[in-house]
Amino acid sequence: METRSDPQKAPLWPLLAFGLIAIIAASLRAGPALGGDLLGNDDMLRMQQVRDLLSGDSGWFDVDQKRLLTSDGGAMHWSRLPDLFIAGIVFLFQPLIGRASAEGLAATIWPLLQLGWVLAALAVSLRRLGATLSGQLAGMFFFCVSFAIVNFLPGRVDHHGLGLALTLTAFACLLSERKTGRSAIIAGLSVAAMLTVAIENLPAAAFTIGAFGMAWIVRGEAETNRLRFFGATLVVATLVAYIFDAPGAGGERAVCDALGQSHFVALLVAGAGMFAIATAMPTTRNWRSRLILLAIAGTAAAISFVVVNPGCLGDPYAGMPKEVQTGWLNLVGEARSMGAVFADSVADGLFYYGFAFAGLGCAIFALVTAPIGLRFARAALVAFCTLALLIAIWQLRGTILSHGAAVIAAGLVFGELFSRWFNSRGTPAALALFAGALIISPIGWRLPGLLAPPPSEDAQAAAAADCKSAESYRTIAAAPRMIVFTPIDLGAPLIYHTRHYATAAPYHRNAQAIQTAISVFTGPTEEARQKIARTGATHLLYCPGLNELEGYAERGPDGFAADLKKGDLPNWLVPLNTATPAGDGPVIYTIAFDRN
Repeated sequence: METRSDPQKAPLWPLLAFGLIAIIAASLRAGPALGGDLLGNDDMLRMQQVRDLLSGDSGWFDVDQKRLLTSDGGAMHWSRLPDLFIAGIVFLFQPLIGRASAEGLAATIWPLLQLGWVLAALAVSLRRLGATLSGQLAGMFFFCVSFAIVNFLPGRVDHHGLGLALTLTAFACLLSERKTGRSAIIAGLSVAAMLTVAIENLPAAAFTIGAFGMAWIVRGEAETNRLRFFGATLVVATLVAYIFDAPGAGGERAVCDALGQSHFVALLVAGAGMFAIATAMPTTRNWRSRLILLAIAGTAAAISFVVVNPGCLGDPYAGMPKEVQTGWLNLVGEARSMGAVFADSVADGLFYYGFAFAGLGCAIFALVTAPIGLRFARAALVAFCTLALLIAIWQLRGTILSHGAAVIAAGLVFGELFSRWFNSRGTPAALALFAGALIISPIGWRLPGLLAPPPSEDAQAAAAADCKSAESYRTIAAAPRMIVFTPIDLGAPLIYHTRHYATAAPYHRNAQAIQTAISVFTGPTEEARQKIARTGATHLLYCPGLNELEGYAERGPDGFAADLKKGDLPNWLVPLNTATPAGDGPVIYTIAFDRN
């Protein structure tokens, strides 16, 4: 029986059953991952980092990629925390089934575990927001058809899924009705973990810290204990993350693209301020006084952030060469703004942003109709959806978070629509349920893309190009170890699938290597060999149909990439292998430096 009055009494077995079905359905897509084909560059290099850790080629605090031969030393800014879980699975199964199979199993198990984690966090959040059973199930279903689901499919082992799981966990803890110290401790641990995993989670972490502070301002003494535990946990967990995660307390920490000194000090000040206020003045009864106290703590944290490293207030990519910004960074898909996304594809823009805006509308509706006891929780949901949407408008990568927040609000409203239909069983209620579900579901916003005309033949050919699969690198992997001049987008696949060295990959700390790759492929063919020689490479990797190389050919119609596309090879390029029978797939050329 559908109930709106007490969602906490709704049975758990339907949620558990749905979660199990969702995980089983996702596991059906594990074939490529089990065979060694991961979903993206970050997934491949993440697995290579795990290999280096387990083999002893890299220590725990050293995340630089040794086979990325750049002038920056293959510098990376990644956390070791995600590696810990993946490496644990590989370490456990490798003696039984071999390294390759153990890696495939890890690339399947880890994202599926995170999927179950996220679905549980969503269900808990919806129950605490007052959603009915149908609303809880709808929210979980909406997530499974949203854009965010791609981060939890087999083969996805980068950090984005873990960041979202930690964010949703912290949000669920914020909504705890009993306001226990346990919920504050879990939230504090989640904030520290999400920041050490990736600094892109900074807005979500700041929101969580601010939300716990606002809860004390609004509710007063009822939240004092939670504020104390949250502040203390934040201090301890941040200290642990700073000392034990790469590059460690003794490493280079004057950075803005990872958990650096400025973030560390600001978190310590914020957490210590919350703990001190809740301990020294636990019974501050006036909300204005509570606001002033936390404002002082927040201001102190902000000042410490600026004083320690004022450079972190600016654009983290401002120091990049202009050629790198225009020729690579501005073309990175996940870094596009909302305007750029709509300019590329209206259908994609509607799916990414239409659902996010619908989620915000649902959150506002849920707040307006909220009973007194749920007003703060639903106001927090409105703030969460708003923040996530603003991040997504700035950069498409924020769509993961905006859809993660939107499914909660959409599930909440769907439960209300379903209850109205269930109680009346009338035609108007049925029509309202159908129309409402279409508007607030990701499926409704995906329909324009499904109904759009098929892509052009060129786009289909580019999508079909096999430049990154394990099979396409089999012959190349069998060759003796070599240093290969790579397009930016093929550095990670080469390192992951073979034992060779690459000269470029899509990681911003290696800006000089990125600039060199752009210069070689867009510049004149007669200058390419000399530029390649400066990198130490003895071979060249090329893949017909690769979007990056197609873009170079368009930008430089008389350049090196354009000549390669036309098959107009200089005599100093000697094929080491041939492309697949279909004419695609990566090709390695030996560079004959002794030819004129």
